[in-house]
Amino acid sequence: LTPESATRISVSRQLGMLPCLWELKLGSPQFSGNLRHILGDLRAPLESLEMDSCSLLPDDFAFL
Repeated sequence: LTPESATRISVSRQLGMLPCLWELKLGSPQFSGNLRHILGDLRAPLESLEMDSCSLLPDDFAFL
């Protein structure tokens, strides 16, 4: 694992343990292109997703 992928896996697992997450703010460019890996374990859909300093890439749009 690279440090970046280890961080994504850790974040994803932690978010997946939250049963009532409705709003999420991401503020790092390293999340661009990785939304499926980060948000894929969520138990319920988000009502609000804010992404400062992140660009949405085609894979992100496909996931959303």
